Amino acid sequence: MNLRKKISLTCIGLVLLVAATVGIVVIVQMNVLHGDVMQSNDMFTETAGEMSAASMTSQIRIRMTELARGNAALANTKFESLEEQVKILADQAKKLYENPKVYGARMVEEPDAADDGSLSVQLLHSKKVKNLDAPGIQKEIGLLGNLSDTLYEINNHFENIASDYVAMESGLMIQADYIAGSKFAEDGSVLPYEADERPWYAGAKETQAPYFTPVVRDAHTEGIGIMCGVPIYVDDTFMGVAGAGMYLEDIERLVTDIKLGREGYACIVNQNGQVIFSPRESGELMVDVENQTDLRESENWQLRSLVHTALFGGSSIAKMELDGEYCYIAGAPMDKVGWAFLTVLKEEEVTAPTLELRDQLQIQAKQTEKDMQHTIRVSLLTIVLLLLFFCALVLGVSIVLAAHIVKPIRMLTDRVSLIDGDNLDFAWEYENRDETAVLASAFLGMTQKMKQYIQNITEITAEKERIGAELNVATKIQADMLPKIFPAFPERDEFDIFAKMDPAKEVGGDFYDFFLVDDDHLAIVIADVSSKGVPAALFMVIAKTLIKNHAQNHCSSLGELFSRVNTQLCEGNDEGMFVTSWMGLLTISTGALEFVNAGHNPQLVMYEDGYEWIEAQPGFVLAGLEGIPYTSEYLQLTHGSRIFLYTDGVTEAQNDKNELFGEERLLESLAKNGKLPLPQMLSCIRADIDAFVSTAEQFDDITMLGLVYK
Repeated sequence: MNLRKKISLTCIGLVLLVAATVGIVVIVQMNVLHGDVMQSNDMFTETAGEMSAASMTSQIRIRMTELARGNAALANTKFESLEEQVKILADQAKKLYENPKVYGARMVEEPDAADDGSLSVQLLHSKKVKNLDAPGIQKEIGLLGNLSDTLYEINNHFENIASDYVAMESGLMIQADYIAGSKFAEDGSVLPYEADERPWYAGAKETQAPYFTPVVRDAHTEGIGIMCGVPIYVDDTFMGVAGAGMYLEDIERLVTDIKLGREGYACIVNQNGQVIFSPRESGELMVDVENQTDLRESENWQLRSLVHTALFGGSSIAKMELDGEYCYIAGAPMDKVGWAFLTVLKEEEVTAPTLELRDQLQIQAKQTEKDMQHTIRVSLLTIVLLLLFFCALVLGVSIVLAAHIVKPIRMLTDRVSLIDGDNLDFAWEYENRDETAVLASAFLGMTQKMKQYIQNITEITAEKERIGAELNVATKIQADMLPKIFPAFPERDEFDIFAKMDPAKEVGGDFYDFFLVDDDHLAIVIADVSSKGVPAALFMVIAKTLIKNHAQNHCSSLGELFSRVNTQLCEGNDEGMFVTSWMGLLTISTGALEFVNAGHNPQLVMYEDGYEWIEAQPGFVLAGLEGIPYTSEYLQLTHGSRIFLYTDGVTEAQNDKNELFGEERLLESLAKNGKLPLPQMLSCIRADIDAFVSTAEQFDDITMLGLVYK
């Protein structure tokens, strides 16, 4: 057995261990969610004995709403899990069709009746596929076969999933399920499967997004289920749909396990306003398979309003007459599928004597806690046993493999350790046929070339030092091009201005500029080139020079100025780079500010009440497309007004949790520091950014400019 197979066996053990770990994480998460519900229930039970009848009503309303929200959230996690698995299938199918040459052909067979009852992966096709043996069809089947393992593993590891599949526009489909025997006609031939006629396929194709079907009853198992489809696109071309179906026993159990007072209950309403799960055998909230009553059109206007609110994403609770009795009904949305979770409790139970209600709730809470603890203990015991088994298995495999792997590796290590300085001799006498021998042969060849490599490395190191020195010079040149002497206009007391830029690399793509067009007009510019490093720095120099030149040539408006600059930047822009920019022209004597935005962040202005966003419709980026018109807009500054300009490196700064600094934190920082002297103000904002980012790496240039109109 070669080294690769030995390592493969070890990896199998590790994969099993990882699978067990993932299982533990899932169980813990479910326990936490159940724990939250139990904690809410316990808190309510303890408080109930101390409340008057009036306050009990308020608490019951809160409890019912929380119970509806908690169970709706629990149900949502199951649908989200189903959608995530289908997205994995769609993503892998997309990669296959994007790079078909990277994957080998792996054929998959049509259904085999002998596989009925066991999990198997099968090939299906629609009537549009006339000849399965055609070369093009066989090639696509071989490509789809690479999804077999993923289909099998998803179905095998997620017990709620009944089947998972990938169907293509060509008519081919690959599916994993337990009912291979149900796919044959009476004459023994495989039945065609018209996937594009199925709701999960048509819905995903029409919406161009993940799509959940209405509830359906499985024709083979009589189980209630739902299917999810995710469209597959390659270069904006629709290729097919990945999908999976799951049974809804767990969802139905959420409804039937609800214990709310003596006669309280729960139910689920689908997106069409129909009750699909309910313990009621009669009344307005029973499951009516034949009539399919739409509660959104119920004559009970209060029920109609509550259901409508819950279906469209809102939680609410109301007291209403239901089936001849006054009840409290709470509703919460199940956003992923557009359903609603309802909890119902009769008013007489709410207004019953506090002691009686408290005793009943305590009994219910204790029983629920006992059942939950038993379930958790059984689950934990099962997980522990599985982990012990996997650990023993990995340990046994490791012991067996050590004798075969460690010995030649140690010998090879000893031989390699003798290679030092001028001693480049290497010998290998151990007779083996695995990868260790190949590696030893490679070392033998490596020693013969090492002297040449050493010489090459010396030359490369010298070249890197030369490039580093040139980058240092480029960094200084770029810094010298930006205004950096402050105060910039010591002879002018009508305004104050300050700016700073911190590039993410040695040279950056951000830039700022300010200059007097004449004695009464001050131009301010901030911009961000689409790339980073030396290319962005060169493009920055061009854009900065063009903007300043056109500003000093007295264009009729800033919109005309940006139109001219855009035309010149588009010429010869084979690399497809572009610039987002914001430019303002301040009439110093009046405070009138003309400005234009080319795809840049919205900037901020401060009046007496604080900072607010400068509302404007941003134009298209510079150098993006020739002939784009740009329009000037206007703003009036008053005594003490401030303008704060920045690039997206400020709001898109990320911490080690991949959270963005964002516009809200920027406004909070400006609220604290926005009236400080400009140098101190920008330094404090940067300090807030650094504190948020902490140890995370800076990925983008950070540029800020402040202006005070006096």
